[in-house]
Amino acid sequence: MLNQLATSDGNIESLRKAASDAIAVQDAVNLIAVAGCFHRHLKAMRETGISGDELNNHPVTICFASKISSLCRMTPSREADAFLASQKMANGETIQYEVIPI
Repeated sequence: MLNQLATSDGNIESLRKAASDAIAVQDAVNLIAVAGCFHRHLKAMRETGISGDELNNHPVTICFASKISSLCRMTPSREADAFLASQKMANGETIQYEVIPI
């Protein structure tokens, strides 16, 4: 499958604001604030017609996802452990998990 290119117009105010916030949150430590801001911008980006793979691969999306990954101290091992723990909780089990301070 060939990769495709998309464009995103920084002259559109909502996209410009999304890009600005995607950079600004890189210094954030509040996951709830980052996720909330990300959600608002995803909705605004969809309103400009960006959707599907273009939304998933948009630079703003990648910047926010990177920050969330960083705040969660994401590694492949932690990700796998999180899926296992989530499955256990979904089955009504109590789990323990590692907390890595920021």
